[in-house]
Amino acid sequence: MALPSTNLGVSDIFYMANPSASGVTDMSFLDIAAVSYFEGPNGTNAKPYNYWGESGGIGTGGSNRIYGTTARAGNNYFMSDFQGLTYFYDNSSFLVKINITNNLNPNAPFPPPGTNNDINISATLFDSTYTYQYGVNGGGLVLSGGGTYNATISQTTSPIIFRGYWQVDLAPSPQLEANSKVDITINGNAKVTNGAINAGPGTTTFTGATYGNEDVAYYSLLGGTGLYIDIYCHP
Repeated sequence: MALPSTNLGVSDIFYMANPSASGVTDMSFLDIAAVSYFEGPNGTNAKPYNYWGESGGIGTGGSNRIYGTTARAGNNYFMSDFQGLTYFYDNSSFLVKINITNNLNPNAPFPPPGTNNDINISATLFDSTYTYQYGVNGGGLVLSGGGTYNATISQTTSPIIFRGYWQVDLAPSPQLEANSKVDITINGNAKVTNGAINAGPGTTTFTGATYGNEDVAYYSLLGGTGLYIDIYCHP
C-alpha cells in the first residue's frame, strides 16, 4: 500500500518503512528522510530503524535512497517528497525478476572427460558499496541445451532501492566447454555482451560496479516497476 497523497504525516512515513514497529514517539523527520536503509538493522545497525536515504548513511548523496524520493543536501527535506510512495516490493506492482536461458551445447560425456555445461547461476542486489545484500537474490542450476530458470527474486520485506547495484554469479563445473559466454541485460539495457565464463570450480562474477548499474523503472516484461535481469548463456 502506498503512502497517501494528502494529509500525510511524519508517522505515516516512518511506519511505512517500519511496519512492525509500534509506540515510537521520538521520531526525527530529518533522520527518517535523510538516513540510508543500510544504516539501520539490515546494514551497519548504527540506527535502530529503516529510513528513506535521501542523503545520508551508507553511500552518501542519496545513492541508496528509496525509489521515488529525491537526492537532497543539507537540512532541506520536504514532506511532499514522500506522497504516494511505496517502501517495500509487493511482488506485483513492484518486483525484481530473473530470467535465465542456458543455450550452451548439451553435455557430451564421451569421449572422456567430456563436457558439462550445466551452470548454477544467481543474481543479487546490494547497497551502493556492494557490502550489504537486502533480500533480493535468487537462482538455481540451469541445464545446458536450452534449460531455463525464471523467478521473482524480490521479497516483500525488501526495500525498493532506486538503483539496482547488481551482481550475477555463474558457477560451472570444471568440464565447462571452452569459449562459453554470457549476455546480461537489465530492463532491456545491455550490461554484458559475450562475457567469458570460466570453467569451475571457481565462480565467474559480473557486477554493476564494472558494467553499469541500472535504475528501477517500469518495464513491460515485468508488468510492473523494478528490475528484469535477463541472463543468456551461449557458445
